[in-house]
Amino acid sequence: MRNTDDFEKIRSFSGVKPVIDGVFTAIRVTFTSLTLLTAMVVTVVAMFVWVHLARVPNLSMLEDYNPGASIQLFDRNDKLICTYPSKKKRQPISLAAVSPYMVDAVLAAEDHSFYEHQGISFVGILRAAMANLTAGKAVQGGSTLTQQLVKNLFFQDDQRTIPLKVAEGIVASEIEKKYSKEKILEIYLNQIYFGSGAWGIEQAARIYFDKSADQLNVAESAYLAGIIKSPSYLGDIKHRDKAITRQRTVIEKMEEYKLISTLEAREALSETLIFRRGKTGSASSTTSGEEEQSVFVPPYPYFCQYIVESLEGTYNYNHNAGLKVYTTLDTSAQKSAEAVMQASARGLPRGLDQAALVAINLADGSVLAMVGGLGDYLEHQWNSAVHPHTMGSSFKPFVYLSAFEHGVISPSSQLYDSPLSVLDEDAAKRNGGNATIWQPQNFDHKFLGYLSAEDALAHSRNVCSVRVAQQVGINTIIDTARRAGIKEELTPTLALSLGASAASPLSMANAYATIARGGQYMEPHFIRRVEDDRGKVLETFEPIQSRSLDLDATRQLVDILRKVVESGTGTRARMPGIQVAGKTGTADEARDLWFVGFTPDLVTAVWVGNAENKAVGGSHTTGGTVVAPIWKRFVSAYYKNHSRPKGELISAGGPNPESSIKAENEVKPGSQEATAAQSYQHSVAPRQARSRRAKKAPQNHGGARHTGTGIQEYNWDKR
Repeated sequence: MRNTDDFEKIRSFSGVKPVIDGVFTAIRVTFTSLTLLTAMVVTVVAMFVWVHLARVPNLSMLEDYNPGASIQLFDRNDKLICTYPSKKKRQPISLAAVSPYMVDAVLAAEDHSFYEHQGISFVGILRAAMANLTAGKAVQGGSTLTQQLVKNLFFQDDQRTIPLKVAEGIVASEIEKKYSKEKILEIYLNQIYFGSGAWGIEQAARIYFDKSADQLNVAESAYLAGIIKSPSYLGDIKHRDKAITRQRTVIEKMEEYKLISTLEAREALSETLIFRRGKTGSASSTTSGEEEQSVFVPPYPYFCQYIVESLEGTYNYNHNAGLKVYTTLDTSAQKSAEAVMQASARGLPRGLDQAALVAINLADGSVLAMVGGLGDYLEHQWNSAVHPHTMGSSFKPFVYLSAFEHGVISPSSQLYDSPLSVLDEDAAKRNGGNATIWQPQNFDHKFLGYLSAEDALAHSRNVCSVRVAQQVGINTIIDTARRAGIKEELTPTLALSLGASAASPLSMANAYATIARGGQYMEPHFIRRVEDDRGKVLETFEPIQSRSLDLDATRQLVDILRKVVESGTGTRARMPGIQVAGKTGTADEARDLWFVGFTPDLVTAVWVGNAENKAVGGSHTTGGTVVAPIWKRFVSAYYKNHSRPKGELISAGGPNPESSIKAENEVKPGSQEATAAQSYQHSVAPRQARSRRAKKAPQNHGGARHTGTGIQEYNWDKR
């Protein structure tokens, strides 16, 4: 009987074990998943922390800390151009030169346990978290004074994230290990911003109270310490009542932490502050409360300012003893460029008031000179040399270069300069499906019939450029321009064949330099070497050359660009005894005028326009009539101070001196021949560019054929 009862008990529990096993399995799976998830989160956070830490320089830089760092610029011959003062002007002082009340006020306001932690205060973090949780928003920070210093030194502009806070804590701990509390306080007080343009405690004392930092009393110290929490707001004269309220809080904390006596606290609370601006300036009346400081204008301002702006955020130059930057500037060329541009300003057609110039050494890609505008620099600080302008016909060489590279045409191929109608598919999409017909026109509103590709480019025939682009394909042309060095956005429409997109003079000069070198690309550079104030080399810049364009195709193109200057639209750039090649450009009612040209050792891009981008118009307002003479004046001035080039331009045999333009070939709009020549893009799809390159003018083995785009082509497949 007993055995039977035992059996029944065992049988009643037979289904329990699997359930228990399932529960434990679920727990194990959940625990494992949570562990893996936690590990993944920790790994990701650690990666971001590492990214932040990688940006922090060697902390030994703080031994010779100089927050008033400057930048020295030198020319290509290592002669000093100028010294840029620090944007954040400070007067660094030792901790001994700071009032003890100021030190106590800062500790009371920002980190009263400063002497008790090692860079991170976990009690402070917990207290801030509880305060923020109770308030439902961020009302208190848990950063120590050392963490604040790290933020101001290395992470001032970064978005506040958990990985960043972790990185700040790590760096703060390392600083605490390496430096004394007094040294950290000294750096902090010299680094911190006090509003109204006051960087560092000495500047703050003089700007607010017209006294040195060692003369500050309790009330004044508490006022300045209170501003640190929100310097741009509390430092603004319009919010002085808020700053006074904050000052009273700091005084009360100083008393609470036994940093001052009750009597001293009462006296400070009852004191009426007297604000007096010292020699650094008067209180700002601007909305931001920032101090209006005199603007430093360097010599050759567009060149120098471009370099300094490119250094922003690099080398931590604001946090060390400064930089020495050895540039590529040729002061002789720069002076010539500025003189020529300013003199040319007086003779510009009405409506044109701005211009830019960039000159590049072909041998190494170094920028020798750059002018970004006309007139007073302070009134025209926009650097037009590095910002894009509509290219116009100065872009056409890349259309023909694409065709030469891919064997679509050769310089002797016949193009039909006649009326052309093209379906504007992009406009159709914009207008909800309504078809728009684009009829490109030549600048002179004439059509010259059949002419060679060489003459079509030399005389800048718009219709011929569009026909070539139809055959080559716009994406192929964009690829060619990219390989040459044009980095700006290029809109993939047929209008690009007439230069409807924009590029900067710097980009255009560099792209033409690639052509002038026979297809060898070099990145343009302004800096040769960067050193710290002790002469330690931080970085050097060596030119790297690589082939990006076909040699034979660029030779063919250079021959045509020589013809542009010898007998085409750029004759006003001709220079006796020096080979010159280049291209004019006139865009959109003369809003943008160009001449980009080169000699055997120098490439120069010149742009002329107006600040308001208004139409100028006029049949004689072109890149050839306005800009080519400016280009010539600069290059002539350049060779007065430099040796004339000994070499020659690359060539495929020289431009054809015979012109294919014949008066009897002219096509009159509306004639039977003109009507027959018109074609629509939807009926003639751009074909794929041929892979075989045109090494020389092809022989007519299979007979020539005329396509719907008006290009006389050769049948390469028949032998």
